[in-house]
Amino acid sequence: MTGTALLLGTTGMLSAAARHAAGLAEKSVIVSRNAGSFSFGDEVLDAKCIALPISYEDEPALLAALEEHAPFDLALTWIRPRAELLRAALDALVAPGGTLIEVMGSRSILAGKNGEPSIASIRAEALAHQPDISYAQVVLGFVHENGASRWLNHEEISAAAIAQMEMPLPRRIAGTLEPWDARPQ
Repeated sequence: MTGTALLLGTTGMLSAAARHAAGLAEKSVIVSRNAGSFSFGDEVLDAKCIALPISYEDEPALLAALEEHAPFDLALTWIRPRAELLRAALDALVAPGGTLIEVMGSRSILAGKNGEPSIASIRAEALAHQPDISYAQVVLGFVHENGASRWLNHEEISAAAIAQMEMPLPRRIAGTLEPWDARPQ
């Protein structure tokens, strides 16, 4: 891949996936509250990375800053589930032929209290109407191990996001979501 990668909310559990994306791109824009102190620990990757220490809670400032670097050929995002306006605005910043990968928590596939569609379903439907963007979800589940369940570790989460970069599927479940009652408490 060439072009520009947007890495939003990826400095923690998704840092290995962000590193992979930065390695594929000519330029990367990394956004998080602590992006100013973030480093890949690699001079080449850090040199082609623009850090924007902005919280996505400040949507106007974030979008204004991102518009300066758009369009994005790859966008890897981890943002709160119900940020519909921000998500829609980010869709418009992805280049035609670009890829948008959204990482979502396990609850994103659950229907709403009154039977509303899940956030994952809403997003998949919305992006289905934008055929010039390749859209892929990573839904984070859990792991059954030694008779118990645990949440995914950072390596497992990043591995699922990297797999979406390499071979996108409409929805990739990292770990398992079944049985729901077996998830860690």
